[in-house]
Amino acid sequence: MKAKVSTKFNLIVSVTQCRNARRYALDEIEGSLIEHYGKVWSYGEEIMRTNPGSTVKIDVDVMPDSTTYFSKMYVCFKGVKDGWIAACRRVIGVDGCFLKGICGGQLLAAMGRDANNHIFLIAWAVVAVENKETWKWFLDLLLDDIEMGIGHGLTLISDQHKGLVEVVKERVPAAKHRQCARHIYANFKKRLKGEQYRKLFWATTASTTQPKFEAEMNYIKTIDPLAYEHLMERDPKSWCRAFFEVDRACDAYENGISESFNSVIDLARKRPLLTMLEEIRIYAMERMYRMLLEGQSWGNLKICPFIRLKISKLKKQQRYDITCILYVLICHLVD
Repeated sequence: MKAKVSTKFNLIVSVTQCRNARRYALDEIEGSLIEHYGKVWSYGEEIMRTNPGSTVKIDVDVMPDSTTYFSKMYVCFKGVKDGWIAACRRVIGVDGCFLKGICGGQLLAAMGRDANNHIFLIAWAVVAVENKETWKWFLDLLLDDIEMGIGHGLTLISDQHKGLVEVVKERVPAAKHRQCARHIYANFKKRLKGEQYRKLFWATTASTTQPKFEAEMNYIKTIDPLAYEHLMERDPKSWCRAFFEVDRACDAYENGISESFNSVIDLARKRPLLTMLEEIRIYAMERMYRMLLEGQSWGNLKICPFIRLKISKLKKQQRYDITCILYVLICHLVD
């Protein structure tokens, strides 16, 4: 900024002057932080006025001197929750990410998967800190909105956040809880580094049958018993495909859709509260409209394009596997 001012206006300014000018410009455009938080209730009321049936919950902390401070806010639009109930897979990824503005805080989000296995943003919330209390508050509101009760038929995918794991067990005991394999591996490679361990871990994670899983784990055990014990302590039933129930309509063992969303809103997370919330709303609205137009262009397809492509790949793999089996049998017969 200092160089641009010097080039364009032939002026010499200090770094402090540049920072002050930038802060003043942002205040002019976005309003002060106090004004932003003062408009939170009006923002929530406007959402419910223009989108009847939507859910907006705002909590505050009241100090001994009666001063009121913003605590947390939850948003779920009527059209979004109706869309999830009507047409989405019963699989939800939940994750939290840090906000990068002056006030800090964290953003909690619930990401669904549509019939084409693509991102479907369901609900989001701003909280001061990610802990058991805030996750319980968020999941209580989310489960009420999507009418899932104690989680029958629901699959949740998340990282290994202790508070979240405890809340899922208490709040949705009937749901299946998967742990993101990327987070498992991130902790795994801190202790056991190297390409060999990386390949072994992902081969184990992708195992589709229990015998294959056991074979991979036994191989790891022969190489390094500590690596074997480390993985077994992480409950393989929550991150290996071999243990996933076939009626869950999703074989994902990582929470990539949540990580993708966090990346998309990276710049928005640096904005003041209402600016960020509006950018998230616009992102969700524009994405769903694009998905609607794309879906309308498919005609009367009974199977979505991405799923058709996946089935095609599985067919090719199956033919390859059968060819390999026949080759081995012929070799044995010749011998």
